[in-house]
Amino acid sequence: DADVSAFVPDTIRFDQYLLHALMLLLLQAPTSVLTFALAMSARSSDSTDQSSKVPLPSAAAACSAVPRVDSIEPVASTKWLSLQTISYTDQEGTARKWDVATRTTKKSVDKADAVVIIPLLRRHDVTGDGSCKGNGDSNRIDTLLVEQYRPPVGKTTIEFPAGLIDDGETPEEAALRELREETGYVGERCRVVPQVSPQVCMSPGLTDESVHVVVVEVDLNNPYNHGTPKPNLDDGEHVTVKRVELNAGLKEVLEKADGNMPIMGLYLFAVGLELGASLSFT
Repeated sequence: DADVSAFVPDTIRFDQYLLHALMLLLLQAPTSVLTFALAMSARSSDSTDQSSKVPLPSAAAACSAVPRVDSIEPVASTKWLSLQTISYTDQEGTARKWDVATRTTKKSVDKADAVVIIPLLRRHDVTGDGSCKGNGDSNRIDTLLVEQYRPPVGKTTIEFPAGLIDDGETPEEAALRELREETGYVGERCRVVPQVSPQVCMSPGLTDESVHVVVVEVDLNNPYNHGTPKPNLDDGEHVTVKRVELNAGLKEVLEKADGNMPIMGLYLFAVGLELGASLSFT
């Protein structure tokens, strides 16, 4: 069986089905999922710019290798998005072009734009040595989903909490901040450190956007998380927060969403939970 102790602290272990859900979630990122899966199974211990061009990876020694990106030229730009044309050489040495959408705030292709947060809500007990473990009185684990209207699809979507990484922030810091702002819940920072995936792509045929998936533990014994915490939303941001039990059929919840559209990563996560619970892996 896969050993996920490199991905989560020894004091907090996911059920095996949650590992399969996370791995299925990352299938939408073909350039990164193998690295992520191998890192978990091998118990690895490694834990607003308007520029017209996106910096290319520094690889002078690979300048003659193919496939390769040769240049990136701007086509048009708004405040937040830029349309660019990539000139590249394919595997057969043929020169080709590809149009791509990118954020004007992007600093480097080697750094993620945003974080996607998977909150795990449960009650934690503190042991005598100060470590934290799940409360054995209940196996219930909840998560948080957000609903918001997305003009590009003309629908209200259902998503995990997410947001851009600010300048100078680590992915962990961005995840904790965005979770607090969008949902009002306070994640664990020290007793259970947030677990961060490698950089993964979102829709590589259309955009160079990439994210880190961050698993954040939310201790329901924390007074800040009692009752219904109040989000701290930006002006013009309209978000509905839903608390959902993971073991109660997340996929079914998404399929009965009253016309709202689940984001692909969340739906893959739900399918992974369902498969992990029903399949036997030896």
